[in-house]
Amino acid sequence: MPLVSDVRPVIDRQNVSIVVVEEVVTGDARRQRSAAAAVVAHWESAPWPAGLVSQILFTSTDGDLLLTYAQWSSAEALDEAGSAPRPDWRALGVEPGAPTAYELYRVVRPTALPDPPPLPQCYPAAVFAMDSHDAARKWIDGLLDNEEQNEGQDRAYPGALAANFHIAADGTGIFLLSEWVSEAEAVAHIEEVIVPLLEYMGQGEAGAGARYSLHTSVHAS
Repeated sequence: MPLVSDVRPVIDRQNVSIVVVEEVVTGDARRQRSAAAAVVAHWESAPWPAGLVSQILFTSTDGDLLLTYAQWSSAEALDEAGSAPRPDWRALGVEPGAPTAYELYRVVRPTALPDPPPLPQCYPAAVFAMDSHDAARKWIDGLLDNEEQNEGQDRAYPGALAANFHIAADGTGIFLLSEWVSEAEAVAHIEEVIVPLLEYMGQGEAGAGARYSLHTSVHAS
């Protein structure tokens, strides 16, 4: 039986090689709360496939969205299982999202963090369309190079803990999941640094995505 906890997830776990991400629109805070509770109950009761390391549920801070992040030990395990224990979203009164498999490409952290580092309380998340794996890698590398030129290599942003860049398994997109000490510090950084960078990199219309809080982590027992 899986173990349910509120322990902060480790995005760059060494025993994870692929993740499946799904964003679902709930529409309001009441439906978000009820759908989140139903998702966790489903994860607890559904069969747990071999190779599924953890399932993580995030709730958007505006009350409109849920984000699921399933960590798998390998692409082969994911293929064999078919999918993670996924709830019937329509039965919960919401439209399903588009589950997408991603591989973690780069993790960027400030050069100096407190010891022990503070726990993240806010997780900004955004998706950017790409044409191929090569285009995605070049875009990420270019974004980070441009940031270093403008902001410096230390990335000593107040409240910043990590930026986790994923590339879709089929090369069609980038998923960026960041970790921040607080939403206020994340918002300040997005407005001052990220939005201009996205505009420079041709992704201004995509926007900086939504901001999430951790709801629940469910792990293999």
